[in-house]
Amino acid sequence: MLFPRLCCGCGQRLALDEQYICAECSVRLPFESNHEWVYNLRVSRWADHKQLERIGALMRYEHGNVAAHIIHALKYHRRYDLGPWMGRLAVERLAGSGLFDGVDALLPLPLTRARQRFRGFNQAEYIARGMGERLGLPVLTSSLRRVAERESQTHFTLSERLENARHVFELQDASGLDGQHIMLVDDVMTTGTTLLGAVEVLEERPAVRISCFAWAWVMLSEASMATSRAGEHN
Repeated sequence: MLFPRLCCGCGQRLALDEQYICAECSVRLPFESNHEWVYNLRVSRWADHKQLERIGALMRYEHGNVAAHIIHALKYHRRYDLGPWMGRLAVERLAGSGLFDGVDALLPLPLTRARQRFRGFNQAEYIARGMGERLGLPVLTSSLRRVAERESQTHFTLSERLENARHVFELQDASGLDGQHIMLVDDVMTTGTTLLGAVEVLEERPAVRISCFAWAWVMLSEASMATSRAGEHN
């Protein structure tokens, strides 16, 4: 009575047999339908990154849709329990897609120390831990360090966004990376430049293979790149 269980998609009271989202929001989950990961448009745009193998997402992000509400609840309403569930859902839904084939470890995109202290947790790490639980893979939290926050990207061209992202991450502990297929994990991908910044740092280890996974992504278009409200501020 005092603390009712509410759907994180629409805010309505959950039925006894419902968890996290109601039946109506479950039907409206905007799952990504194109699972041709190898021929993904984002991969083709980053074709010069020879160590990058696959890029994929579970959901399509649009302002106000169910996926956006779920991510917002995790990040800003401190619904810590959502992260592992989101990760497990991703693995269960994409089990036959080939996206996770051959991956040796998951690496959630880190926050700066200041941002993590402020928020109290890293949402990408919580999602990755749910994925690791289902895939039986380790989650690496000390390999990569975020050294800076990016300013808003909306007034930058794509090339300027890429240059800005190159100074955000650095390798902290590269032990165990060589010869491994590492999957970077994040909650939302807008243009992808934040993930690409992490890819370029990992490419400093020549024997590392890299894939990227975002729980939801904004569909590629010039309009979404310039004006998307999803943001990649973590």
